[in-house]
Parts: sequence; structure tokens; C-alpha cells
Amino acid sequence: MKSWASKLYNLWELTRSSLFYVPVIISLMFIGGILLVFRLELSYTEYVEKLDFLYAGSTEDAKTILQTILSALITMTTLVISITMVVLSLSASQLGPRLIKIFMSSRLTQIYIGVFFGSIALTLTLLILLHDQSTFEQPPKLTISCCFLLTFINLFVLLGYVNHVARSGIADTTIERVTQELENSLARLTSSTQDSSQHAPAPSIPQELAQQKRDIYSACSGYIQNIQYPSLLELATKHDLLINIECRAGDYIFSGQKVGAIFPKSHAHADTEINVVGCIDIGANKTGAQDIEYSIRHLAEIGLRALSPGINDNFTAITVLDKLSGVLKKALDKELPEHIYHDEQDTLRLIGRSATKTDIVHSALSQIRDAGKTKPDILYHLIVIIGQINTSLQSKEAKQALVQQVAFIKQHIRDNFHNKEEETYLLNALEKYSF
Repeated sequence: MKSWASKLYNLWELTRSSLFYVPVIISLMFIGGILLVFRLELSYTEYVEKLDFLYAGSTEDAKTILQTILSALITMTTLVISITMVVLSLSASQLGPRLIKIFMSSRLTQIYIGVFFGSIALTLTLLILLHDQSTFEQPPKLTISCCFLLTFINLFVLLGYVNHVARSGIADTTIERVTQELENSLARLTSSTQDSSQHAPAPSIPQELAQQKRDIYSACSGYIQNIQYPSLLELATKHDLLINIECRAGDYIFSGQKVGAIFPKSHAHADTEINVVGCIDIGANKTGAQDIEYSIRHLAEIGLRALSPGINDNFTAITVLDKLSGVLKKALDKELPEHIYHDEQDTLRLIGRSATKTDIVHSALSQIRDAGKTKPDILYHLIVIIGQINTSLQSKEAKQALVQQVAFIKQHIRDNFHNKEEETYLLNALEKYSF
């Protein structure tokens, strides 16, 4: 991905979960629409007069009705915001505060709220137009009628929004949304090429450069949201450098923390270090622009909270495991991005850290496995999905990571179900998949 494209996608990740931008755009569209209708009506008054089904009252009557409508729309919008806050509170307590982003990034939610705010803006604009009666001889029947029609439509929009919010509060709906985001992220960040080899280790620093390094340090604290690898490659090629980045997207770094090194030291000046650090975008929150584990952690968090003593919802955790099994099968046989770059002369210029398949398996299963270690149904489901995934896997690294999870499951069985019926049940499941 080009440097500017990666940075733009990171910006998109930060803005798409906001309830501000889409409603503002829709409100501006509504204002522009009512002004356009008003302008057309002034230009073609003789044709509008022939439409008998339009508003036939006076301007003063219209202003009175519109004032009432405006008050009702504000009340309706206040109700919508209240409903939204309740749903967000419930989602935060049941599914995790970080998953509020999933609800807020729903385009349908943003459109619904945009329609309510747009209707208020449209009605207010029309009231301002009607206040100056010198611009027309007769009340703008078509414009007023359009406002009345939109108010009527808002009643059904409110009904649709309540239905949408009710469905959004269901755990399965949130799980499905997170899964869809995860699949989109995998499609964007991974190659469709199947990889049966071991994850290639990062190349070593050439011996002649190893002792000639200049460490680079972060200038601020926060989560790494995006690393502009194309810009770093261009910088390294221009100044005849080898840059080693020791962090990756999703890591938290503090001010003054070492983030990498530049080789050789004689080519690395202070401004070069500033330029390198400037290619690492840091913010207050994680994003999925380059972090392949971002949505995996969100999905695992739902399962983890479902298994907490306060909720104790095994069925939700099992649903999460079902979704993770499909995603893991797709991810573990694909080629993960490796941030190793050479210039046109095939000279090594940039070494970056990459997520491995072991990392993905650990992020997806380890915490749910540990939280469900005393729950036989969770352990059984883990055995089943690991067995099904392992059967058709080609990647040796992924197979080793899954076998490691099975070893932990066996330990949980010995510790919690020794000489119990559950032990025999779970061990039979392990034998079925030849573990």
C-alpha cells in the first residue's frame, strides 16, 4: 500500500466511527435540497399553482405549523440520542467499551441520526425563508409540502431506528459485525497466496553495519496506528541507510522509548532521525489500518467478557469461537505481510516487525481458553474447532501454534477434571482429532 494511501486509510479508520461527520453531511444535503426546491418553485410558480394537492394555507399558518413540527423533531431527536446512549451503555457493560466503536461505525446508525438532524436543519431553514415574506407573493406551497412530507416520513424512520437499535443490542449482531470487519481486514492485509512454509525470520543486520548504529527514540506516547513503510524505504534509499524498526502497528510506546535503529551511524543525522520518527503515526487509540490482530482482539474480548463471573454466558463465547474458527482457517493459510524491503539494486534497506501466525492464534484463542479452563463445554468446543482447522492446514507454523494450544488444554483437563466424567469426555474428543 502506498504511503499516502496507508495514511489516508488510517485517517478513515479514525473518522468512520464518529457520529458527527455523516449527520453533518446529511444535514447540509437537506438544507441544500430545500433551498433548491424553494428556488425552483420561485422560478416555476405557474406550474406549482396547478398542483391542487399541495399546501393551501397562508404563510402565517405555515410558520405556526412549522414551529410545532420543529419542536416535535427536536423532541424526537432527543429521544433518539437517549436511546443511542442507553444502547452504548449496555454494549459497554456486556460486550466491552472498545466495542462501542462497532455500533458507532455502523453506516445505518449514522444515516438514521443524520436524517433526524437533517430534518431539524431543513425545518429551521424553511422558517428563516418564510420570515422574509418580501421574496414571494404567495406562500411556497411545494416547499412547505415537502417539509410536511419529510416530517411524516420521520415517523417511520423513528420506527426503523428503534428496530435497528434493538437488533444492535443483541450480542450475535455485534459478533457478526466484528467478524465482517475482521474478514475485510484480512482480505486487505493478507495475500491470497496459500503459504505452507514456516514464517521467514527477519534478516540479520550485516556484520559490517552492526556496530555502526544510531538508535532512534519516540518523541511522544501512544499507540502506533500506522507505519509509513514506503516513505521509510524512500528515505533509506536516498541516504544510503538500513533502517530497523523494532515496533509494529498496535504496539504502545512511551516518549523516549527506543523504536529502532539506523545503520550506518555516519549517514544518520539528527534530521534523518526526525524524519524516520515522523513516518510512525502515533495516536491515543489503536486502529486496524495495519494491525492485523485488531479485530481479532475485539472478537476475543466479547468471548472473554461472556465467560466472566458477572455474565457467565457460555453460549455467546461458543458463538465467538465459531466465528473465530472460520476466520482463523482463512488467515492461517494465507501469506501474512512481511515488512522487509530492498531497493532497486536488491540492497536491504528496511526491516520491520510483522505479526506471525503464532501471534494470530494466541490473540484469538489463548485468553478465551484460559477463561474457560473450568468449563468443559468451552474446552470441548475449542478441541473441535482446533481439530477441524488443523486437519486442512498447510502452514507448519500455524499447526505448531495450534498444537501448543492443545497442550494447554490437556493441562487444564488434568488440573480441573482429573478422575471426573468430564476428563474422559474431553480426552475422547482429543483422540478423535489425533491430538
